[in-house]
Amino acid sequence: MMGEKVGAIIVPQPGSNPDPKDIRAFCKTLIADFKVPQYITFRKEPLPRNAGGKVLKPILRKETVWGEQLRG
Repeated sequence: MMGEKVGAIIVPQPGSNPDPKDIRAFCKTLIADFKVPQYITFRKEPLPRNAGGKVLKPILRKETVWGEQLRG
């Protein structure tokens, strides 16, 4: 929607240490600038999914605000 900011929640492979700058640079080579995530957060646990395998986005939205995990 107009005026919204793009964010990404990434579950990195065990042992990897991805850099948000590298992720943004990679995205810029594939998608339009307005679609490149401005906020990136990393999760250690897998993304929550329903029985059909779809990601439960409302749960992620409650857990994450502007790319920063909510604390306590």
